[in-house]
Amino acid sequence: MSPALKIVLALLALIAALALICGVYMNTLPVQAVAFIILSLALFIRRGGRRWLAQFKVMLPFLLSLVLIYCVFGLLKVKTPDYAPGNLAFWLEFGLKRILLFVNSVLLFQVFFACVSFDDMLRLPLGIGFQKYVILGKSLYGTAVNSYSEIVFHQRLIPSEQNRKLPFAHRFRVRLSSLLALLLALVHEARTKGRLIDNRIAHCHGLKTADTGQWYVILGFVVLVTVATMLVPIPVPGGGFFNFGDVMVVFVGLHSGRKAGALAGGIGSAIADLLLFPLFAPITLAVKGLEGFICGLAHGKNAFLQFVLPLLGCGLIVGGYFLGEMFMPQLGKAVALADLPVNIVQASAGFIGGRALFEAAKYLDI
Repeated sequence: MSPALKIVLALLALIAALALICGVYMNTLPVQAVAFIILSLALFIRRGGRRWLAQFKVMLPFLLSLVLIYCVFGLLKVKTPDYAPGNLAFWLEFGLKRILLFVNSVLLFQVFFACVSFDDMLRLPLGIGFQKYVILGKSLYGTAVNSYSEIVFHQRLIPSEQNRKLPFAHRFRVRLSSLLALLLALVHEARTKGRLIDNRIAHCHGLKTADTGQWYVILGFVVLVTVATMLVPIPVPGGGFFNFGDVMVVFVGLHSGRKAGALAGGIGSAIADLLLFPLFAPITLAVKGLEGFICGLAHGKNAFLQFVLPLLGCGLIVGGYFLGEMFMPQLGKAVALADLPVNIVQASAGFIGGRALFEAAKYLDI
């Protein structure tokens, strides 16, 4: 089967399954249960039991918070979507449907990405103007993942880092320093390989790439936001983790302006959501893109605006996600409430970490 046909069939299957699971039958419990079984088996066959369990480990804290919210709805007799008084039995049944819908959407995208790879995209008959983004993006993603693993490994060799009872503030600074090291490595890699790609295109295809000093750096920032969202954790008191995605969005906006902030924030964060929690991807694309744009308005401005605008951008995350999740039929007010504390902490950490990273990067060649 040709790569083009493979990707087209996989996309059609994905769209059809999304329409059924997240649209037509999103309130039908038997369909959601059957879909869960089929998708779990498909992912188990394609990726193995370890990947299947790892995916549920990522989702578990959020799913447990959803169960708690739906129990509270039942005990408080919160009105149903039809504005009738809802009892505990109704909200538990309704919550089970929504939880299965959420899990099925994650499994569906995981199965899709297990069937379609970067190599399949590279074999498509695409123009060199598009292929260069795919080629460099794949290379930078692999470099970022490997570099971050090496950075963390060497950090752990420091004797002071081997104490398991380090305070939260210290662990936060360590993660920030690891992200700064990753930023240095990936920006250098993006510039080096981006220039090589531009030179190869100019010599082999007779094309001169416009804006040669920007596209590969912005692509590097997109990859950094994706990797920071997926791989760089923020440990929080009492257990659990948040991520450094918003730290990078704030930094990119302050460092490189509106265009880079909007593209890296929106696309980079949405890619991470497609790989982790796909139902949030449309909201993420809009909210994080706007956050990056607002932070980018402070680029080159005075210290006051470089404080206020990122604060406004991070505040937008809390309100944007809450409203987006509340009015999205597949999510609803329970998801919005369950996600609210997470987004408050996430936005706060993003503002503090992004500002700190921006100040540190002033003394480096980035």
